[in-house]
Amino acid sequence: MKNGILLTIAAAIGLIAALGGIMLFQASDLDRIHTGIEARYDTVEHVSAEDFSMLDPDQVVLFDVREKDEYAVSHLPGAILVDPAMAEEDFAQAFVDKLKGKRAVFYCSVGMRSSILADRVATTVEQETGRQPANLIGGLFRWRNDDRVMVSAVGKKTDAIHPFDDHWGRLIEDEKAISYLPID
Repeated sequence: MKNGILLTIAAAIGLIAALGGIMLFQASDLDRIHTGIEARYDTVEHVSAEDFSMLDPDQVVLFDVREKDEYAVSHLPGAILVDPAMAEEDFAQAFVDKLKGKRAVFYCSVGMRSSILADRVATTVEQETGRQPANLIGGLFRWRNDDRVMVSAVGKKTDAIHPFDDHWGRLIEDEKAISYLPID
């Protein structure tokens, strides 16, 4: 009897944990996720979509820190695709000329990969721009949830967005916009 009760309690805890994991990410959780990112990456400035939109595009170098297949579905106009695992030396060699006198802004799906890379390359960015690298708060998911302009691989305006995976895709409010393949 005691083992049966313990087994029932364990099963209930397992079910609650599983349901909690399923419901862990919802669009409203982007703020909670960003709070953790911002606390962990304090060498990076975190800029809202509103503040980013007010910047002069000629004074910004925008880096998309996602995989090629994600970028192909949609990205911000003018964004340069950068390998999330890129070493600081490789980043400096590839982009030092583009950084001079500009502001470096990084983004990914939610802001984690972009904050990691921005933190990794912060010394180079600060040397070339005179300021910390910036991470777009909420990443492309927040951008899409706010119905802001994104473009496809061929430069056409698109509403499609790559979810990274099914779990993280729960942060995207418009499920119909989710696509693992470019839509052109």
